[in-house]
Amino acid sequence: MENVEKKPYDLIVIGAGSGGMGCGRRSALLGKKVAMIENRVIGGTCVNVGCVPKKVMFNLANFLEECHLMKDYGVQGTDDLKLDFPHFKKQRDGYVLRLNNIYKNNLAKSEIDYYTGTASFAGPKEVETSEGARLTADHIMIASGSSPLTPPFPGGELCWNSDDVFTMSELPKSMVVLGGGYIGIEMAQIMQAFGVETTLLTRNKFLSHVDQELIETVLLPNMKKLGMDARKGTPFESVEKLENGMFRVNLKDGGHVDAERVLAALGRPPNFEPLKLDNAGVKVEAGAIAVDEFQNTNVPGIYAIGDVTNQVTLTPVAIRQGRIVAERVFNGQTDLKVCYDNIATIIFSHPPIGSVGYSEEDAVAKFG
Repeated sequence: MENVEKKPYDLIVIGAGSGGMGCGRRSALLGKKVAMIENRVIGGTCVNVGCVPKKVMFNLANFLEECHLMKDYGVQGTDDLKLDFPHFKKQRDGYVLRLNNIYKNNLAKSEIDYYTGTASFAGPKEVETSEGARLTADHIMIASGSSPLTPPFPGGELCWNSDDVFTMSELPKSMVVLGGGYIGIEMAQIMQAFGVETTLLTRNKFLSHVDQELIETVLLPNMKKLGMDARKGTPFESVEKLENGMFRVNLKDGGHVDAERVLAALGRPPNFEPLKLDNAGVKVEAGAIAVDEFQNTNVPGIYAIGDVTNQVTLTPVAIRQGRIVAERVFNGQTDLKVCYDNIATIIFSHPPIGSVGYSEEDAVAKFG
């Protein structure tokens, strides 16, 4: 790309998700010329294949579950409820599309130049896109997010991931969900509420960061009451496709579970492979971009926020990180940084579980 004109900016933001938007728009508000690059859909994980469509699905799941209880109040006909899933998908996807357009309009209002394509470093102050653009800036923000993990066990490629759930146009009759984190718990309960016969398997605990008393006394009993087969401490070893088109999850104890679909919710590794970080000298540690308490990488002028750092992988945290970096770099607030203590979070399970601070287990481990 030697003959391509290099376009100068004050800030280049790699990634048009929540964190990138927070940083880019705040920097533009402070009078800086900003470029933003995205190789997928504007809005990132949260808007397109995460928080937003998931919460729309959660609302529907909650409504369906509550309706089944209404007969105890004398409401008739609740046993004959039927979900028109293709209609629901159309409505949900339309809502997401409206948000995409709002994001595009917000960038235009902020006078941020938006580039499509995959970004990669050509040097510590230079970024190229797969579409042929070449940009330079003294400050570069990496906010490239994460993607679902493809399971490393045999047959892992046969599994759906959380992104795939949002593309399905028909509900399967049965599903096995692998993983006991946020995504596994939420998706399993949504599918069960939608009428999918759901089995939830995890190798160890459900929601290991949550007080396990809540899991044992509230979450698990409610899962079973709603008809879900939820099994913790059930290691799985492989997935295979059967001749009848079903999928089989083979368990370590020699047993198996069959279903029409298998959803693997086993983590979301950071997206940094296409960035050619070596060209800029940016350091990676423990599978994520290494940053200090101010979101600085080891290279002056290059910062990283959100899922790509593997710190606290929550949307509001990424937004806060992005805005704080903009204020620190462009508005003279040199001591500003995110405090990661006591961040409130919620799991959209049935019932929802909210927490802040230490779990009981973590508190005992730390303080005795």
